[in-house]
Amino acid sequence: MTMMKVFICSPYRGNIDKNVSDARNHARMAAICGYCPVAPHLLFPQFLKDSNPEERILGITLGVELMKSCDEVWIFGSTISSGMAYELEKVRELGIPVRLYSNNGDRIYPETMMIDDRLTDAFRMAVRDLKFA
Repeated sequence: MTMMKVFICSPYRGNIDKNVSDARNHARMAAICGYCPVAPHLLFPQFLKDSNPEERILGITLGVELMKSCDEVWIFGSTISSGMAYELEKVRELGIPVRLYSNNGDRIYPETMMIDDRLTDAFRMAVRDLKFA
């Protein structure tokens, strides 16, 4: 049996220490649930400098290459960073199904997004027209 791969989509920039800790928790959650997590923002900053614009673009581009091999994309949190927005545009183009989660791992359901107080209108707009799992 082949394990499904899920792309972990969550912020990196900003509070990097917190965002890396959160991404580790998200990847752990996916692994414990029986999925193979793909979290490029835990890998590429190990050798590419996010503070260098060219290397940041390269890291995000490499992440999208990894995303292409994933069965689903899991979006965590209520904030969509610029890197995440780019990834979501690619998700839209590729038609990969997505799941939405709060930062603490609670599922967010597309059918109740409009009344979910954890979400901003900017978040709702960013995930519009995505194919939900």
